[in-house]
Amino acid sequence: MEKRFVRKISGFILIIFLFSVNYSFCQRQSKNKILSNVGKYSLIEFSKPFSKDSILVTTFVEIPFQSLQFIKKENSFFASYDVSISLRNKKGKRIFRKMWSDSIITNDYIQTQSKYRTKKHFVNLKVGKNEYVIDSELYDKDTRNKGSKKIKLDFSKKDKTPILFEPIVVTNLEGNWGFNDGEFPLTGKRITNIDDGITLIISGFVGTGQYQVEMFLDGKNEKDGFIVLESEETSDGYFITRHKLKKDDLSRIGLNLKLIIKQNGKERSIFKNISIFKPGLSGFVNNVENSFQQMKYILTTDERKRAKGKKGKELESLFLSYWKERDPTPNTSINELMEEYYIRVNYVNEYFNMSWREGWETDFGMIYILFGPPDQIERSNSVSTSSSIYQIWYYNRLNKQFVFKDQNGFGDFKLDRPFIGQNF
Repeated sequence: MEKRFVRKISGFILIIFLFSVNYSFCQRQSKNKILSNVGKYSLIEFSKPFSKDSILVTTFVEIPFQSLQFIKKENSFFASYDVSISLRNKKGKRIFRKMWSDSIITNDYIQTQSKYRTKKHFVNLKVGKNEYVIDSELYDKDTRNKGSKKIKLDFSKKDKTPILFEPIVVTNLEGNWGFNDGEFPLTGKRITNIDDGITLIISGFVGTGQYQVEMFLDGKNEKDGFIVLESEETSDGYFITRHKLKKDDLSRIGLNLKLIIKQNGKERSIFKNISIFKPGLSGFVNNVENSFQQMKYILTTDERKRAKGKKGKELESLFLSYWKERDPTPNTSINELMEEYYIRVNYVNEYFNMSWREGWETDFGMIYILFGPPDQIERSNSVSTSSSIYQIWYYNRLNKQFVFKDQNGFGDFKLDRPFIGQNF
């Protein structure tokens, strides 16, 4: 029976990736959360010297699709919004404001729930060595709800040289984002696309006389890990330098950097941690061991046997090879099926989580991961102690239905019939 199930699901999982989904069920499931998610976007700034007396502040708003309410229009999902970035001085007076009116269209419902698919807007702000506040407001045109963010900036002590700014990590992304063409700054805590490496933008203010900027890579030996980035004298009052970290310097679990600037007997340092994930991994995969366990619904018996007792690099190697075998587009850098699978895992962990069990381990979670959201759901509202509370999920496009029963009234719904039986 299990072999029969595996043969069918191996082909079926490739099919479900291509299915469009009905919005009505998921809209009911997540409506309240969507309304509260409008404030869950990012306001991020990146600062570097512009002159000896001024600073260039590149400021981004990054809006996850999940933050907005999507409306189904024919076969697509549509969201529209207004978003702004403002700059105020320390007295609260607004000295700059920019607003964008934009929209998002997608054909895939699952993308509307994504935390990682985003729309981005940015401005470059030139400021002096003073105190400022950057604030932002996001307005969802459908729900009419607002979210806001605020960042306090204090550059008033930047005249005490030498000074290092927080290093900026840039990766490749088509377009102009306030840096060199095709460069985009790392806005989160991890990098999933390292290509042939990453670039660090290192900057600061300096006084008169020679200065030296050093970097140490944690995990390297003293000879290979120590790098002199700058060693010169300038009358500009500031410096900006770039350093390319090659792919060989980067590890999957991350990289710890220590930057040091020395001038006129003074020394200042700053630390930077960069989390890096191997190409081919979904952005939703944070822990290979956990993600491997979450594959149990699509693993064959042979694959389970090969993985038994494996840990660390051995398990990671198997994990990647299993997904490579399932890649519907092996000639591209993205495994769409892997991405889709873990998007669904992420969704069920958020909406079907139990206090004693993660969402992916529930029967609700299993069916959702394999089949996506149902076309229709039927619920009982029985208060009788003699009858169970139930839900029926209908997949009309697949000619299937699944019955879940909560026999104890604690919300622990179980499939009425085993999934590997005739129901499949």
